[in-house]
Amino acid sequence: MKNEKIIIFALLLVSVASFFAFGFFHLTKFETTDEHLWKFGRIKQYWQAIENKDWEKTYINDKPGITVALVSGIGLLSYPQPELQRNDITQTESINFAFRFPILIFASLSLFLFFWFIWKAFDSMWLSLFSVLFIALNPILVGMSQIINPDSFFWIFGGLSVFSYLAYLNKKEKKFLILCAIITGFALLSKYTSFSLFVFYFLALASKLIFRDPEKEKIDNAFILKQVGSIALIFVISILTFSILLPAVLVDPKLLFKGISQFLSKDLLWIGLILSAIIGLFVYKKNLLTSIFDYLARKKKFLVAIVVSIFLLITALLLIDVWTGQKIVPLDTLRDASYANEPKNFNFGKLLSGNGIIKKNFKLALMEFYPFIFSLFPWVLVLIIFFSARVFTKKLNDFSYFSIFSCLLFFLFYFASTLFAEVVTNVRYSIVIYPLFAFLSAAALIEILDFFKLKNTKFLAISAVAVSLLGIWSLFAIRPFYFSYENSLLPKKYTVNSSWGHGFYEAAQYLNSQPDAEKLVIYSNSATICPFFKGTCLKSRKINLDIVKPDYFIISKRGAIKKANRFIFTNPNYQGKSADWYFDNLETNYEWSLFLGDRQENYVKIVKFEK
Repeated sequence: MKNEKIIIFALLLVSVASFFAFGFFHLTKFETTDEHLWKFGRIKQYWQAIENKDWEKTYINDKPGITVALVSGIGLLSYPQPELQRNDITQTESINFAFRFPILIFASLSLFLFFWFIWKAFDSMWLSLFSVLFIALNPILVGMSQIINPDSFFWIFGGLSVFSYLAYLNKKEKKFLILCAIITGFALLSKYTSFSLFVFYFLALASKLIFRDPEKEKIDNAFILKQVGSIALIFVISILTFSILLPAVLVDPKLLFKGISQFLSKDLLWIGLILSAIIGLFVYKKNLLTSIFDYLARKKKFLVAIVVSIFLLITALLLIDVWTGQKIVPLDTLRDASYANEPKNFNFGKLLSGNGIIKKNFKLALMEFYPFIFSLFPWVLVLIIFFSARVFTKKLNDFSYFSIFSCLLFFLFYFASTLFAEVVTNVRYSIVIYPLFAFLSAAALIEILDFFKLKNTKFLAISAVAVSLLGIWSLFAIRPFYFSYENSLLPKKYTVNSSWGHGFYEAAQYLNSQPDAEKLVIYSNSATICPFFKGTCLKSRKINLDIVKPDYFIISKRGAIKKANRFIFTNPNYQGKSADWYFDNLETNYEWSLFLGDRQENYVKIVKFEK
């Protein structure tokens, strides 16, 4: 037993060290969109507002992103006035390190807390270890932890909230309830989307009541109401935590719920209120809730089969669609159309004009799931598919039913909500789901070992080492663009990511290596190249060639399709090639290129201006 614990903790340290090492690599050598707003404005504004007791100004962003200021704000110790060095490219990497390194350290240390909560929730150190391995070696989470952004904390606090609640649900210890409430508060301070966690709490509670043995575990209405009361307590304490660290709420209470509409549509809210009212009426009926959950417990196989079937159907349709040239649903075309028409993300032009409401929503639903499914490691997807399929072939234990049902149901709800809210999802928008799928992958792997009668210390350790080596090898192979990871199940001609600033550092290094680089003039559809470029970066997309003639254009896929980012020539008498010509001939007309993930549709290109 002692040796077993040594093995587990040794592998835990390896996972944390690997997460940190890969995150540390290339940490300063890129700039993502909007990071400058945090480094040179929002973070400092928050701390100045606290110092001056100007509570209203503690509201620094509509995410609200306060956890970014709390952790990344450590960088202010090195750069108390970072805005003064904003245009000094010799300071770019140092400033990036000052504000990003605290985030990476925080994310790395959070893995120990993930391990502890999962261990306490399910009394299995191996399940906890495998879960952390799948979290730590997830390229999307590694990449996200390098970036000054609210989502860098949303996955941490959102994931920890989930597992701390599961620890409370299974242990009934108040310390886990309090910890869950406080951590949920920090999740809300990261992103308003964290309100969705309360949906998970109710789903997990319902799952716990359903996936039990009604003959052995007796419940009554009082017990159920007590558990609902616990979720209410989580809400109260989380809101209190939120308000203490975002005092602007005390000045304008509307800020508390301002962001909920970004995730939940009015229709969905009304549905939730009506259902809550109906359930509330049933509370006064003697043992009616108990009878309902006892009935559902007897139908648990059927319930989990429905949820699993929907997940498997979605996965199968997506795989078939991309393997047959997206003939079922033109996923990439739909996504590109929405990006091109920003800020109206759900403006798809004429692509869906001839579709009925069912057909239209079917296509849009697949588009919502598309980025997440193809940003998972292939073996992670295979593990979860195997685990899900076991529902139809074998009687699983209540833990397995509970895990599959609660996690997949929340997964389906989450993306259904983005569809209702008319938000085109990308990898970043689904960041909180990755820890849940890491946990599912861990449970699936243990189920496989049990299936082959190999669930013993020796084979558990071998499996953990194999997962570690496979994950490390994969991260090494895709370094340093972890956040642009797309699995091998997605044909190379498609992509679910955009560069989001990655690759522009490399473009800058190419330009900086040219003779008289300081004299070069460039225009980029993303300002993320400017902090690394020695020459002159044009800021306006309107280029008057009578005043300045650029030497190069730097164009990414996202910038090429997003019309608002395209440069235009304002000279009425200009006789040369039009601005549109450069975009129309991007496939062959470029001097330098970088294809992220070796995918032709996720690029950064340098195009020479033909003077």
